Amino acid sequence: MTLSARRFVLLVLGTSFAVAGGLALLNYVVDPYNRFGHNRLGVYISAERESKSMQVRHYSHNALLLGNSRMAMVPADRLNGFHFFNGAFGGGTAEEAYYFAAHYATHDELVVVGVDIGTADPTPLQGDIFAPASWNTVLNNLLNVQTVEYSVRTISEHWAGNPPSLRADGSFEPGRWFELYDRDNPARRDWHLAEMKSSLEHFTCPARDQMSFYVRLTDCLRQRGIVCVAMVPPLHEAVARHLEGLQVRTAYQAWIRQLSSIFPHVVDLSFSPYGAAENFFKADPVHFKPEVGVQMINVEVIPIALEASQRQPARSLTSFAPSRETPPSPTAGH
Repeated sequence: MTLSARRFVLLVLGTSFAVAGGLALLNYVVDPYNRFGHNRLGVYISAERESKSMQVRHYSHNALLLGNSRMAMVPADRLNGFHFFNGAFGGGTAEEAYYFAAHYATHDELVVVGVDIGTADPTPLQGDIFAPASWNTVLNNLLNVQTVEYSVRTISEHWAGNPPSLRADGSFEPGRWFELYDRDNPARRDWHLAEMKSSLEHFTCPARDQMSFYVRLTDCLRQRGIVCVAMVPPLHEAVARHLEGLQVRTAYQAWIRQLSSIFPHVVDLSFSPYGAAENFFKADPVHFKPEVGVQMINVEVIPIALEASQRQPARSLTSFAPSRETPPSPTAGH
């Protein structure tokens, strides 16, 4: 190879490494997923799982909320009796609730789990997505072109003055949800209602071994001396009325009994007055409004949790400190 060719190759390699290093540094500093804990601009992308895995370790709390998007929208700082972190995710499953609690419910006094009526183990299973990331995963995140896009988007959204999608306590920022879905849209509302009715009217109660992650969750928390309360959120009144006259209601009652045999405390609000239409977003009858979630938990759940916690052995003052340790990764077989 001639001297000029060698110089050209070195120049190309040097430029490539410089560009790759610069992009990796951008992704590391902006940290759009908040995967490394460096994000100071806010999370503006769909990164609940990555971000909350970091936030929960640094946010001072002694109670956790778990579940799906219905629980994720409940503002944790408005709940009474405990200092909550909201560890619920959009599309959250029983498997994710178990693994999140196994890793991060280490110094808590209370865990409240939102369990949608009829819920069982998900299929297919994902495994422990909250296990410590491998070097390969870290490098892939830093050098990923999509991460660069998200870093630029994060900077742009922050400079534009838009609110992040997640609050410091893990709660979902609902402003955009109100803007999009708390307006009259009968076609969208009726489509959601029809989908819910169709999906629920053929329900059969799963066997106990098909609810294995809730069993693992309660076993884990019991061993750690943490009070656990399962809350079954309300169905929209139109869906509840539809199911009332169907034989399937018997299957749901069997599911509630099975859930009560797994969790030490169950608050069943599925067919309660909380399902009134005005408690849900006008065009989204799946999600109840944040203030309704606050009322349900403060009125129906917290008194049970406080009574149960008073019967627990006294916990040390470290229970209010954020967890900075990563417990051993639970095995799938438990």
